[in-house]
Amino acid sequence: MSSRQLFIVVLWLLSFFFAPLQAVETIIVGEIVNETTGEAIPNVNIHFRGTKIGTTSDENGSYVLRVDMTGKAQLVFSAVGYFTQRFDIEPGTMAGLQVSLREKVATLSEIVVAPNENPALALLRQIRAHRAENDRTLHTENTSTVQREQTLYVSHIQKRHLRRALWRSLQAGMMAQEDSTYILPLYKETQTFRLSGHEMIPANDQRTQALILTSTDYSTLIGGEGNLNFYANSVSLMGHAFLSPLASGGNLYYRYYLAGEDTIHFRTRNPFYATFNGEMVIDTSTFALKEIHAYVPAEVAVNYVNDIHVSQLLAPDGTISEEQISALLDFTIKTEKAGTVFPTLLLTTSLKNPNYQNNPITPNNLNNPSRPISTDTAFITLDSLPLIRTAKWIATIATTGYIPTGTAVDIGHVQEILQVNKHEGVHVGLPFRTNEKMSKTVSLEASVGYGFKDRSVKGMGRISVNLPTPRRHIIQLEYNDRYVWSEVDDFDRLLRENSMGWGNMDFTAYAFEALHRDSLCVNTAIRQRQIQFHWFGDWTPNLETHAYIRAGWQDGYAYQSLSTIARFSWGEKKYDGYFLRRYAYSNKYPVLYAGFETGHWTDGLYAHLRLMLTQHAHLGMGGTLTYAFQGGAIFGQVPNTLLWQASANQGYAYDPYRFTMLHGNQLLADKYVTLQTEWNGQGILFNLIPGVRWLHLRELVEAKIAYGYLSSEKKNHLYAEVGVGLGNILRVCDLYSVWSLSPTIQWGMRFRIHLGL
Repeated sequence: MSSRQLFIVVLWLLSFFFAPLQAVETIIVGEIVNETTGEAIPNVNIHFRGTKIGTTSDENGSYVLRVDMTGKAQLVFSAVGYFTQRFDIEPGTMAGLQVSLREKVATLSEIVVAPNENPALALLRQIRAHRAENDRTLHTENTSTVQREQTLYVSHIQKRHLRRALWRSLQAGMMAQEDSTYILPLYKETQTFRLSGHEMIPANDQRTQALILTSTDYSTLIGGEGNLNFYANSVSLMGHAFLSPLASGGNLYYRYYLAGEDTIHFRTRNPFYATFNGEMVIDTSTFALKEIHAYVPAEVAVNYVNDIHVSQLLAPDGTISEEQISALLDFTIKTEKAGTVFPTLLLTTSLKNPNYQNNPITPNNLNNPSRPISTDTAFITLDSLPLIRTAKWIATIATTGYIPTGTAVDIGHVQEILQVNKHEGVHVGLPFRTNEKMSKTVSLEASVGYGFKDRSVKGMGRISVNLPTPRRHIIQLEYNDRYVWSEVDDFDRLLRENSMGWGNMDFTAYAFEALHRDSLCVNTAIRQRQIQFHWFGDWTPNLETHAYIRAGWQDGYAYQSLSTIARFSWGEKKYDGYFLRRYAYSNKYPVLYAGFETGHWTDGLYAHLRLMLTQHAHLGMGGTLTYAFQGGAIFGQVPNTLLWQASANQGYAYDPYRFTMLHGNQLLADKYVTLQTEWNGQGILFNLIPGVRWLHLRELVEAKIAYGYLSSEKKNHLYAEVGVGLGNILRVCDLYSVWSLSPTIQWGMRFRIHLGL
């Protein structure tokens, strides 16, 4: 074979292998009709299987699809109420394709109704049987884009209150005189999300406006609502789980009524349960949910929320077309003579899919309040009023624990100003902290304090830098001279990630820390002088890490250490502010922590390995379950303050993350495991008792166990306790009865003030 012939053969082989990879223009045109009647079918979904390439038929059933193809593909024609048709299309095809779709004949006449059976229950059986086909969260290939807008208003301001000096400045030029109820915007957030299954994946176009607080403060208040799934057994709203009317066990908690052939009304059997009242519209050919309108009965005790309404419209493919949620957050003080003295907060959340043009949902749940003022205009006008500036100052202190000044330097954290403890007696400090007005990327903090009992001056200083990286990365350098609880370490702080600086303790335990319950209690606070470098970094939406380099002195010895902690979460909502991160209190999945620490102290080296798994889980009608499982091991000889210490709650207050009847330093170990659990029944039993259910009490059950082994003494240590309690007493207090089971049997009553948080 000559070289020329060989060259031709090679070219032929190359063209044979690579020709299919070349994109070839393909054009398909045609119309889609009903197989039986011949009528045109509009809005048919036409797409290539496994891709997002496609189109829809117009009102005449016509369609045109023009695309570059590299290989054979399957063209799918689907519409609600019709059987799907599929055709194999070769690249380069230019043809007309008329498609006849056969109509599904499944209607209500096919539903089998037993004698004397409620026909609504028969329809519900079909809806639940077809849940796997219609539930969009089970089909991650069905993605859609929605625009979410959350707005927080001050509402229900009666005109008679405007005569008071408090609201007089808001009236001029801002409100129509004929209105009797006014709505003023406080906070607004808009963002685009991609819905994939149950996940809402945010885009990078978030825009917020905040009149009184920062966007972070509001985010922790309003949460990340939206993308509700009523096919699931429970629906999460405002941090609480409500039983869905489509839940498998819904017949035990709801009454259903058929109103027409496609509409079901549902009413709760017990309005004190976390359930809904409302109605839903069903597609009787596919038994899919088309729309639902639901509200929470007023008797349901959701702290600070007295009115929740949900309206949802679904597109033919099951994705959300439009969703609106509204809630009245009741922070009002109501008296018989003066009526409503302070306003109520109105929270609205709206999801809209721009690809579907539906009639907008018009909620009728606010007794037709007056129209909201233009949000942008109101923000600009109200922010300059002295009243709003004062309210902003007070609200920031209440929600963040920091005292702002309105300048680039704030006074700092309230806790640094005044403390009461055993060692110092009364501690008085002078803190300061810079804010974003000085720099958005650098923060400076410092505090100088004096203890009247030990007559010593202490202080702290910290510099924080937000690195200019695509993901959040922060480095901090700080020096501290203070009293710390020796059993409170990095992992203990992680259990209280959203704490506002109450010494990494429950608020009640911190406030009554100086009052020990008996003479056996040991004050575990020690004075610590330490310099620390801390680096925090986000690597993926689900993985973040902390790294610490420390050197210091405490309890008569010097030490140096290097530690790192990895935090794994799945689909968790997080809110980032100015050098502050908060996490959604309720998470569908557990959070896993893995930590390693190595260090040197006066007498040698040591290493510390540990794991922790924690979650605040919704159980639907079963309430909520909070648990934290920890395990770890220390290698090397270390002093008592570097051993693991079971966190002891030695006062009369109840702390969910401390062992209630344990004395300080009673359980020291270098190998250990612990499990702390608490179940909150959310009134599942009390709501059955007439009269008692009006108190909105909660059932509380807690169980905690700690096992440790101390190598130096070759001893095992075991501690276990159980407790029961009444929660939500007068909406602000929990009362526990706790029994210590090991090493000795003890009993005690403990209380906790939670203020509904």
